[in-house]
Amino acid sequence: MASVVTHAATQTPATAAERMAKNLFTKRKQDEDGRHHKGSTRSSTPAGPHGDVEQEMMSLSEEMDGEDEHAASTLTCFEDIMNMVGSRGRWNVCLFLVCSFSTLLNALITMSYQFFGVTPDHWCRVESLKEANWTDQQILDFAIPFDNKTGQHNKCHMYDYNYTKAAQLGYDAAVTYLHDLADQDTPRVVSCSARDFNLTQHESSVVTEWDLVCDRRVLYSTTQAANQIGYIISSVLTPFFTDREKTLESYRRHQMCSSDKNYINVFGRRPVALCMSVLALLQGLASCLSPSVTVFIIFKCTHSTAIFSLVTCNFLIMMEMCTPSSRSTFGSLFSMAWAVACMMLPGIAYLIKPWRYLQAALTLPNLIFLLSWRFLPESPRWLLLQDRYKDTENLLVRIAATNRRKIPSRGALRAALTRISHQMRSEQYQRDHDNEKGESEHKIRDKALVTFRYVVSPYSTLQLAGRMCLLLMVWIFVACAYYGISLNANNVSVDLYFYMFLGGLSEVPAYLLVMVLMVRAGRRPSLFGLFVVCALFIAVNAGLMFASTNVPVSAKIILSLLGKMAVATAFQIVYLFTAELFTTHQRSLAICHCCFAGRVGSIASPYINDILGETAVWAPSAVFSMMALLSAFLSLPLPETRNQNLPEADYDLVRVKEEDDSKNTISTVHSV
Repeated sequence: MASVVTHAATQTPATAAERMAKNLFTKRKQDEDGRHHKGSTRSSTPAGPHGDVEQEMMSLSEEMDGEDEHAASTLTCFEDIMNMVGSRGRWNVCLFLVCSFSTLLNALITMSYQFFGVTPDHWCRVESLKEANWTDQQILDFAIPFDNKTGQHNKCHMYDYNYTKAAQLGYDAAVTYLHDLADQDTPRVVSCSARDFNLTQHESSVVTEWDLVCDRRVLYSTTQAANQIGYIISSVLTPFFTDREKTLESYRRHQMCSSDKNYINVFGRRPVALCMSVLALLQGLASCLSPSVTVFIIFKCTHSTAIFSLVTCNFLIMMEMCTPSSRSTFGSLFSMAWAVACMMLPGIAYLIKPWRYLQAALTLPNLIFLLSWRFLPESPRWLLLQDRYKDTENLLVRIAATNRRKIPSRGALRAALTRISHQMRSEQYQRDHDNEKGESEHKIRDKALVTFRYVVSPYSTLQLAGRMCLLLMVWIFVACAYYGISLNANNVSVDLYFYMFLGGLSEVPAYLLVMVLMVRAGRRPSLFGLFVVCALFIAVNAGLMFASTNVPVSAKIILSLLGKMAVATAFQIVYLFTAELFTTHQRSLAICHCCFAGRVGSIASPYINDILGETAVWAPSAVFSMMALLSAFLSLPLPETRNQNLPEADYDLVRVKEEDDSKNTISTVHSV
């Protein structure tokens, strides 16, 4: 048994499973001489999880008949169990609907940026002329410079006249004696500190209420950046609540006193999802009462933190309950709710234009999720890591009953779960035990070391570190390109409502395309091709806008939406691809690290659109095209994971890499 434990990480999955089953299902009687009675003093030396698992397995095997023992021995991995209880039945469809609804909530908040900040025509406010009851048109003709090239009045500058004297003279007299109102023959053009807005175009937005134009335009971009900063905060905090696991000490305490319920110092996916849904509802409604743009930005940040934590929890639950065949289907359709929300959003924003009422309307759908959260289960993979076998059994029995599938007896199911749980956690406990030997007696430093090791676990080997670095850069570029293209209606000069609706509509075939590409072409070739296609369409669009100011609007819309469809498909594959490249222990943390990096790119996108776009309307598209092209080449070194089980231990990662290298070698030989 010791040899199995020591060399488990170096064996192939099949060999490890066979040897584990042979040892764990043996009928030998355990020697009772070394066992301690309840209440007696126990040895301080941990025997490790393996001996206890073997004892439990032998006890279970005595209660099973031959048929149940055979059924348990055939369930060698968690995917086998999910295939047994059903991976595409009614229960799975209901789970998908509940989990994906959080994506709809996320899209309503994230993509509403341009509707909250609708910017009508504006010009410098001349207070003395307004007090003299001059009309807006008179102020425009008298005080605001006119640009013959654009055919519009200047938005941020005005003539330097004596407006107090002009107000006393009246409009007609001021026009007659115009030269007397200026300090020099050619009046100077100066910037202004306040603006008037044409409220007939739009009644109320954060821009009109807090004057977020001209030199204050950066604050408007920051309202969207705050949303992405919330994603970053969520990416940092969520793993500590959703992925916390028992340390070796808590495991030992559990083995010494199984009746002690305090050993489970964890939260899990499901409780965090519920808390985040409540927080999102409360903070979304609170932001409707924001008295200033600063408070609004803070609420946007905290609101998006809660929403994205909710999405992460639901995504992990759904992915960890899928088999390789169903993972591509449900994973690609998970973001279909995002496309639906993007199509719904323009209609909601058109009917509810005052931004405070719009914010409330987009927040209230959280109530729907709260009403359905009871159906949301905890991830069975995570439950196994916590030794919560009974909860796992009950969940699997409920799934099988809903899907009308036949499963073996409880004893056989418990035996299979115990063995699989041992395989999932054997390396982790060995690492914890080894690390514990060299730790100091200072508890604070020990906790810091444990936390640090957990945070850097996706970088624990040179292979994983290189993989993470590539993924981080890909996430930065793809997030910046996606949000930049999606929220680029002003620079493309198209109707905001129409552009957003078509953008959501274009994502429907994009997410359907994900299923086909992931099954037929694989992850890595699909990413490369999609990024190249996106770069091509957006580059052509940028070139047309650079060459001429009279590019047909239809041409710009078509090119932009084709590029968005490609990058949306790639973004979804990147999300699924990342989840498949790491073990259950590392998966949540790896996704959150990558989301953290992606938000760096998405934070930059509104500044690129709003600030760089004012300098040259074609420049943002050129930047996004370059990012897509870089992402294409960065995705090539990543290993292919098509038709592979989710890795549970480090040897699974090695196996995936070896199989991918083997395929590459074979394809190279054939090409030669």
